[in-house]
Order: sequence, then C-alpha cells, then structure tokens
Amino acid sequence: MKIIKNYTYNDLMELLNTYMDSVYIDFINKYYEQAKIIYDGMKRNNGEDYITHPINVAYILATLKMDPVTIGSALIHEAISLNKMTYEEIVDMFGVDTANIVNGVTKISNLRQTFKINNPEKYRRIIVGLAENPATLFIKFADRLHNLRTLDMSDEEHKKYILDETQNIYIPIAHRLGMKKMKSELEDLCLQYNDSEGYNKVLDKINSSKTELEKSLAKMKYEIMQILDSHNIKYQILSRVKSVRGIYNKLKNGKKWEDIYDLLGLRVLVDDVEDCYRVIGLVQAKYQPIPNRFKDYIANPKPNLYQSLHTTIFGEDKRIYELQVRTYDMDEIAEKGVASHWSYKEHIDGSVKNNLDKILEQFRVLVEVNDIEQNMDFFVNIKDELKGSDIYVYTPKGDIIELPQGSTPIDFAYKIHSEVGNTTTGALVNSKMVKLDYELKDGDLVELITQKGHAPSKGWLKFVKTDSAKSRIKSYFYKKEREKYISLGHDMMASECKKRNLDINEILNDENIEKLSKTLGIETLDDLYFSVATMKFLPSSILNRLEVKEPKAKTLTLPKQSGSSKNGIVIAGSTDILSTLATCCNPVYGEDIVGYITRGYGVKIHSKNCPNIDLNSERIIEASWENDVDNRYNAKLKVYINEVSDILLNIVTLATKKEIVVDSINLINRNKELFYDINCKVKNINSLHEFIDEIKLIKSVKDVERIFI
Repeated sequence: MKIIKNYTYNDLMELLNTYMDSVYIDFINKYYEQAKIIYDGMKRNNGEDYITHPINVAYILATLKMDPVTIGSALIHEAISLNKMTYEEIVDMFGVDTANIVNGVTKISNLRQTFKINNPEKYRRIIVGLAENPATLFIKFADRLHNLRTLDMSDEEHKKYILDETQNIYIPIAHRLGMKKMKSELEDLCLQYNDSEGYNKVLDKINSSKTELEKSLAKMKYEIMQILDSHNIKYQILSRVKSVRGIYNKLKNGKKWEDIYDLLGLRVLVDDVEDCYRVIGLVQAKYQPIPNRFKDYIANPKPNLYQSLHTTIFGEDKRIYELQVRTYDMDEIAEKGVASHWSYKEHIDGSVKNNLDKILEQFRVLVEVNDIEQNMDFFVNIKDELKGSDIYVYTPKGDIIELPQGSTPIDFAYKIHSEVGNTTTGALVNSKMVKLDYELKDGDLVELITQKGHAPSKGWLKFVKTDSAKSRIKSYFYKKEREKYISLGHDMMASECKKRNLDINEILNDENIEKLSKTLGIETLDDLYFSVATMKFLPSSILNRLEVKEPKAKTLTLPKQSGSSKNGIVIAGSTDILSTLATCCNPVYGEDIVGYITRGYGVKIHSKNCPNIDLNSERIIEASWENDVDNRYNAKLKVYINEVSDILLNIVTLATKKEIVVDSINLINRNKELFYDINCKVKNINSLHEFIDEIKLIKSVKDVERIFI
C-alpha cells in the first residue's frame, strides 16, 4: 500500500491562494476557527488529531478548485453528526447554504443505520434530496476518498462495509457524474484493499517494463509533436502507461497482456474543436489506425457530458497506442465531471452552467426506484440502477449505437430497424460468433447475420433488455395472431351464410361494411372478421343487423321425435317435433319463446328476447311450453358489485333457499369493474326473476343482469 500524504491547514491555505482571492481566504479562516472548537480533543484511530480529516477533505476539494462555501462547509461537515452544532446555529454563523450542505452530509452519514433498520423509503428520499445540492455530494465524495486513503486503521468489518458501499454506491455515482479523477482513485484504492496480491502482480509487471514503455511513449510523443509543430497547431501533449486498475480489470476479464490496446496512452489538448479533428487526421495519416477503434464523443457526447476523440494506432515500433484528442475545456469536464461546473470561478461569477442541472437530473432519475419495489432492500435496487449505465457499441461501418447495460444483439438489431430485428439469425461480436442472448459490452463491434423471411422467436422476450425490442417482438406476433383470427372469422361468416343459402361476397359488400362500421365501430372487413373470431359479435347477429332476407325456402319437413318433448316444448301445437334449447340465450321454462327451423337439426328454441333471433324471419315458428314440466334450465347472470365483502356467501345461501343449483361463480375484475359471473340451473322464469330481485337487495350489489351470449 503506497503512503499518501496527510495535508495540513497550511498546505490547504497554500493551495487556496493559487486560485482564490484573499477576501475568501479570510472567509474560510472563520470556518477553520470553528472547526478547531468542534473537533477539540478528538483523535482518530491512529492517534492523529481528528481535525486532520476535515482539513484533508477540504484539500481534496481545493484540488478541484471548489468555491469558498464548499471548502468551508467541508471543514465543519461533521458538526451536526457529532452534536457539536445545531442546524440553526450553523445558519446563524455561516448562512443557510452551509447549514443545508452540512445537514445533507449528515444524512448521508446516517445511511449505514438506515441499511440496518431496512428503511429503503427514507434512504430514497435522502439520496434524491441530496442530489439537489452538488456541494453536498462533492464533500461526501472527498470524505469517502480520505477515509479510503486511511482505511488501514479500521477493523475488518468496517473495512468491508466501506469498500462495499464505495464500490456499489459512490463509484457508480462518480462515473455517472463524469468525475473521472475521483472515480479512478476510489477504484484504485478499493482494488488495493480487495486484492493486494493481484494489484502488486500487475504493478510489478508494469515496473519490470516501465523503462522500455516510457521510452516508447517519449519517442511517440516527440514524433507527434513534430507533426503538430509543422502544421502550426498550438497544443499540450500528455502521456501515460495504463493504470494498474485498468490493466488488472482487463486481465481479469480474460485479456492477454499483449491484447491490451490502450496500455500506452497519449492525450493531446488543443484550443478548439476544429483542431481536434485536424490532429486526429494528421496522426492517422502517418500511423496506421486499428479498424473500428475510432470513437467520436465530440459529436456524440456520453450522458455524463464527456467529449473527446479516441483512436488506436500502430507506432513505428509496432506498439499499440491509444490517442485521445480534446479541447482544454473538454479535458476539464473529462477529469472533474460535474464538479468542473461548480468551480470557484463559475460559482463566484454566478454562471453555473445548465449542464450541471442536466446531469444532476439524470442522477435523480437513476436513484428513484418505482413504488412497486418499495418493500425490497433499496441497497440492492440502488446498486443495480446505478450500475445500469449505458454502453456504446459499434456497427461494422463505425456508427455508434447507445444501449442500456445488459443489452443483447437482438436489442442492437431492433435499435437499427424492426425488419433487421425480425430477420436476425445470428451475430458476430468482435469477429466472434456469439449467442443471441449474449450480453454486449461497452466498445463491442457488432455484426448481424440476417435471413430474408426469418421470423423472431417468442423466446427472445425472456432476454431482451430494451422496451423497444420487446414491443416490436410483441407487435410482430400480434399481427401474426390477428391474421389467424381474420381467417377464422371469414370461415365462421362463410359457414353462417351457407346455412342461410347466402353468398358471403354478395352480403359483405362495401355498402354493407359501411353500414356495419357505423353501428359496430369497425373500419374494415378484416376488423369484422377479427371481431367475429374473438366472439365480440356472432355471425348470425351480423346478418340480422344487415336485415338479410334468406331466399324463399322450399317446404320444410320437420324431423319428428318419439313421445313427448324432453324439453317440455310444444311446436306449432305438436310435441313430437325434434327440438333443442339454444345455448346462446338458454330459454327458461315459463318465458316467451320462439322456434327457429334449422337445416337438418330440427327446431332451435330461443327466448323472444334473444338478440340473435330475427322475429321476422321466415324460419321462425310458433313455440310454447308444455304444462307441469319438472326440468331445470340453464341461466347466466352477471352481478355487479362495489366490493367483495360477504356477497358470495349471501348469493350461495339465497340460491340454496330458492332451490337453485349454482354450477359456477367466478369473480371478474375487468377494466376496473368488479362483478360475479354466475352459471346456475333454475326451475322456471319466476324463480329466476325472484332470485335476481333478491340478489339486488344484498348490500354492495350495484346491479344484476341476465346474460344472452
């Protein structure tokens, strides 16, 4: 573990004097005098005066050129949590802004207790609330960074908690806010504690070839400088060997040392965007670029506002170099992220950029969790949400496609076009064949294999990440299912027309479709067929609405049955004519009925109230009930209710009392309407009417209706 210097207040003053006016230095001294009172007599675990911690927190913020209020607040940031000052006392001494900042830091410090009592709602409110004041976040980041620098003095349990929270909460937030420098050191320190052996192995590997690597960097740097000087471009050029953490992560993910393209890096800073593109062009004209490694984050900034041009080139020594080119302003944002918009100069001038509000709004969206999940452990939710940042993958032509983390080649395909998604049969990622549920990584080059006429699979819905892919897959299958229903609806209508000796093409002409569109709310013939197939309308009711007259039938001979009618039906004065009760309306003994002469199936008996019967049809025949029939008849009811309560028990009790047999009762909740669907058997129509009337008297019952299908 490398030794990190502990800074003194004199060090802080020396740094502040490099960018802050003396009047503000005096302002900060007042905070320091109060800090000495707050932390008087307190010691850290290693025996140091406790005040060294807030001084170092302030020093870290000063390296980011933070404003006086933020620096001062850092010096007293534990005043409330240590019960040394109240919120009101801070307001009186330093103002509302400082009091709000310190109060926010205190709330974050209490999050550990929040985890213990498993109160995710409180945690959510605090996080979102704190994001409204950037200074609170900056102080907490600096506080966490200094705690990590001095974590050796803590016990193992506390170390584990700090490391887990840093990796799962602070590092993802720092990444989302574009605070690269802060994020890099947090990651580096976590790695040193979590896997010191692995860290040291990589460090030893770098050190063993450090001289050779630095020599290569110096040579390439000199050559690029000559190119830029010859074209009169003003610039600053920086070089570096990739960090231990960066190399460690790539090696852990299966990369070989020789396959790490950005082991050696150069960064060129210029005055304007035009020069950025000139530099890239000049360098790539001399040195061979690696295909598909050019990234234009100037034209397509990352969500955290990062902008830069990236390319990877072969040097004359055959080594691979990563080159980044950006303006000085872009570099400030790249290193400090959102903190670059909260600097001393911008804050004092009152010119904090709108970008700050934009990036913090993105942060707030990330940390909000749906209320549906409010009973889950929020620590897990926030970790997943914050790690769920976007990735950037590339087409073979070099176009950048933005996708959420966890996306697959199928998400990529539908992002390009619906038809591309529907016809995708395979994918190559970085020139290697992968499964379609492969999880894409940042920087992957994706090439799709498509086949004309290929159809998507419903199984894709189990692994696609994006809503757009899900909706397009569902839309495809909806259209396919709709085509099946349309075909079925046509066959049903054709069958009904055939029974009536009608030609379907003559009946369902444009004029009649227009009539139906007004009464049924359909627009096309396909809509009609779909509605018929899904039982929204019966074929017979469609023809009845059109008032279709069947061709004059020949004299019909009604089939006979032996003995008296089993249904208790008298047809045209005769009890020996074959008849059956229609299942669409389920006529009940005692109600007015009619017969409908079918072809070859005798007479169908319908209730006169049945919507499927045209009483003017030539096939209608007189029908009535026999006397003293001892049968039971099917009836279907809908009981509309306000709430469930004891209604079911009351209905069953009432049915038993009325000698009504209940075959089934189902509670339905459809379109926010609650009702019971009841199938029962009754002796006669009077018994059914009495049953309906008494159900209506039950508390919470809104209405009861008999159903004719």
